Amino acid sequence: MKKILLFLGLSIGFYSLQAQYWQLPNISIGQNPGGLNTDVEEPITVVTGWTSIQATSSTPVWSATQTLPFAFQFNGAAVTQYKVSTSGVLTFDVATALAAPSATNAALPNAAIPDKSICAWGVTCTGTNDNIATKTFGTAPNRQFWIQFSSASYPTNATIFTYWAFVLDETTNKIHIVDQRTGASSGSAVLSITAGIQISSSSAISVFGSPSLTSTTTTTSGDDTYIDNTYYTFTPGVQPVNDAAVMNMTPKMLTNGSFATVGNNVAVTAKVQNIGSATMSSYTIKINDGATTQSFPQTTPLASGGISTIPINYAMTSTGIKPIKLWIELTGDSNHLNDTTTSEFGGASFTPLHTPVFEEATGTWCQWCPRGAVFMDSLLKTHPDAVAIAVHNNDPMTVAVYDAGMGPLIGGYPSGLVDRKEEKDPSTFLTAYTDHKADFGVGDITIYQPTIVGSAMTVKVDVKMAIATKPSYNYQLALVVTEDQMHGTATTWNQANAYAGGANGVMGGFELLPSTVPAAQMYYNHVARMISGSFIGQTASLPGTMTAGTTYTYTFNWTAPAGTVLYKCKANALLICGLSGQVHNGKWMGAYPTSVNNILKEEDFNVFPNPSNDYLNLDFTLQAASDVMVSMTDLTGKTVYTNSLKNLNGSQGLVINTSSMTDGMYMLSVKTSGGNITRKVSVAH
Repeated sequence: MKKILLFLGLSIGFYSLQAQYWQLPNISIGQNPGGLNTDVEEPITVVTGWTSIQATSSTPVWSATQTLPFAFQFNGAAVTQYKVSTSGVLTFDVATALAAPSATNAALPNAAIPDKSICAWGVTCTGTNDNIATKTFGTAPNRQFWIQFSSASYPTNATIFTYWAFVLDETTNKIHIVDQRTGASSGSAVLSITAGIQISSSSAISVFGSPSLTSTTTTTSGDDTYIDNTYYTFTPGVQPVNDAAVMNMTPKMLTNGSFATVGNNVAVTAKVQNIGSATMSSYTIKINDGATTQSFPQTTPLASGGISTIPINYAMTSTGIKPIKLWIELTGDSNHLNDTTTSEFGGASFTPLHTPVFEEATGTWCQWCPRGAVFMDSLLKTHPDAVAIAVHNNDPMTVAVYDAGMGPLIGGYPSGLVDRKEEKDPSTFLTAYTDHKADFGVGDITIYQPTIVGSAMTVKVDVKMAIATKPSYNYQLALVVTEDQMHGTATTWNQANAYAGGANGVMGGFELLPSTVPAAQMYYNHVARMISGSFIGQTASLPGTMTAGTTYTYTFNWTAPAGTVLYKCKANALLICGLSGQVHNGKWMGAYPTSVNNILKEEDFNVFPNPSNDYLNLDFTLQAASDVMVSMTDLTGKTVYTNSLKNLNGSQGLVINTSSMTDGMYMLSVKTSGGNITRKVSVAH
């Protein structure tokens, strides 16, 4: 008689003499096993580092035989090779004579499944983007090997995409079956998966709910990050009675939340799980920072398999980098290898002013990207200090190095990175600004007025660090020059528009435009024209070791390409941590001054270029506070430009847009309480 071993509950481990495995579910846990894989769940054409071992097939097939990247045991015996079917089965019995199983799944054990197999049986790989792909994460001896069904579907509904994966752990020989992402447009009832391990034709262990297991990631079309993931873990041997594990903690090292000024707290969360078969009635979380240990007793019972997220306030008592060790203590704990995790916290000497940085992924070809343009404009109207950068893909405004850096971090177009901490839809940018404005900025940024000579731009940036750093943090500065009102005439500048006719709602006027907006009508804002160095900044722009409270300076030099309209540009400075990948602060400055200051002195009055093409620079110095009136008239006396500025003081300049003025001679007048100066200028396009 067949032995069919089902997991009988969501919180009770199960052990079988036949299977020699016990399992625990991790339902909607919001992370991947071990936390090593943080890739977005998108087709492998979008995500880097994955290798396809089997592409789409109209009927179920086995992949070619593959070799494992490290030593691994299945049910206590060494295995070195495997193959995978497009119907959701991996087998270590590579010599099997069985054909690839049908996509119509059934209960385990099953004669259609080879011995020594892992199952997420019931998917198909029949679509254009469908792949079985592999990738290794981590470092020896604790690596993970992932085999993913990427953009697969279901035989009962080919329109539903799904991502499932098998994960093999080096050293521990654990097996995880990961429910990553499913877009259930017709509801989860159409989904039918058999998840489990088949030891032989008479012995198997299955996840509860199989062979009609439904995905837990079907609330919406599916978040493309691990934040909603579920996984089922199969561990060799006998489940221990007492085993407490720390799954993870936040904040991670060198993320904004890992810093605090002295006298404030770092908000810590510890996610723990009861791996043992007995309920944990009491246990203690402890944190050591290299000098002191803080204890946080817990008395709320945690059932077998249960997971608890515990909030802790770590008090920052001094400046400097703190080596953080967090662990769990449980009486009778039989396994101390999973008790501990680490991080680093930084004690800061002051709280920097933080400005969120928004990097929007967009393209003229993208029919939904008008949404990005509308909400980027709205963001800056509401929060003019925000750093807003539109990173174009596969169109005339693409900056290759910037586009390549964005690609692995996003799940589609349009989307946006907020301080490179999280991906957000542009429609949520205003909320994201509020959510992140109070984040710790690590250092105060000062960006000085750029110096421009012809097409050459020089930008000086200061950073006053609030924390000490070491070389492994790899802090760098990046300069990003953006340009507004970019315009072209070729058809590649046409904008695809899904909002035409209002069928998809109102979208800032795009609902009144055609489905392909002609280039003649399109002017693109916030367009990235360059990023210095690389996606993570300019090498050696900051020293590896920095001291809290010290100011560091770097000067960027850039030559604008032909066609750049400099008076429409901004210089954006980004402070980037190469180790975490996050942008910790930002600041922008217009490429040209936009206001004038002080009582006139003839010798300090300069107008250039003259003749003017698209813009005219006016520089002068005032000796006392004054209102200033700037005007231009043509030779008939008609006023073509005025600008009234109140109570100004200091030395700056004004940029006057002459692009729409008729070629010819004009009189430029600057009037203050100290007098009036007039210059003759010409406009020649």
